Amino acid sequence: MKRIVALVLVWMLLGSTASALVVEPQEYNTSFAEKTGIYAYDAYVLCDSLTLRAKPDINSKSLRSLSHGQKLLVSMREGEWYHVYASEHVEGWVKSEYVLVNPPLYVTEGETPAYAYGSRYAPRVALLSKNETLPIIHTTEDYYIISLRGASAWVEKPEARMVKQFNPSQLLTITSAALLCTDVETGTTKYHNEIRDPAVLAEIGNLLADVEDKGPSVSGCPFGIAMLTVTFADGSTALLDLAMDDCCIYRVDGRDYAYARSRWNGDTGLQNDVLFSLFPGLMDSLGRGNAATQE
Repeated sequence: MKRIVALVLVWMLLGSTASALVVEPQEYNTSFAEKTGIYAYDAYVLCDSLTLRAKPDINSKSLRSLSHGQKLLVSMREGEWYHVYASEHVEGWVKSEYVLVNPPLYVTEGETPAYAYGSRYAPRVALLSKNETLPIIHTTEDYYIISLRGASAWVEKPEARMVKQFNPSQLLTITSAALLCTDVETGTTKYHNEIRDPAVLAEIGNLLADVEDKGPSVSGCPFGIAMLTVTFADGSTALLDLAMDDCCIYRVDGRDYAYARSRWNGDTGLQNDVLFSLFPGLMDSLGRGNAATQE
């Protein structure tokens, strides 16, 4: 048997905010080495259930079942098997393909959406809570791929989420508008469409730029369901969280904006159908197909 060589992962992190979210791996677990004299490396179970065996053999005695995300210490490798410690006094062998050795760890600083793949338009598979710690499997330019509940999920890097300070007047220059509606309970996509028609974009932009700044997030409207990503002529983007209770309100960077204000009538009000009807099929997906034809 040969002692496993440390897996050195070099991660290029952009900016101090990103660095604060990622805990880099130690070369080996120093506290375990001081207690036992054994040099071992932190590792995490990637599958739902992993069998710890007495010997590096699939037919060897099963000692216990290890759950997804469980932390192990890997001390040696023999072929396709790792010798691991589930605790200081519990050791055995596991198949190496189901274990991630010495990864960086992603630590959430607040509620963080996790996606099925590397796109804001992808189905959201989870909403991570603050201070969750998850192993990073891989990294791309804009995303960390993390191990989550026996599968992989994508979380956007902080620097990728950064856009220029939002100014409603920019909405008059949008070159695309992509709307994603998600069932927040199941994470499934209810609607996804991107508008690139200049005439429709001009109408969308005119509605959204015609605003009254309502100030810091005071509206009690249901948000987090309909997310509109707009791309401006200069290449920058903004993410608008559209209210889903008929109100013509969107939220950007913690501020609420009431849009289409010049069309507001104090007697009859105004519903967000004025915007939603511009996205083909959206009204039907919301169960409001007849509302678009009513005056």
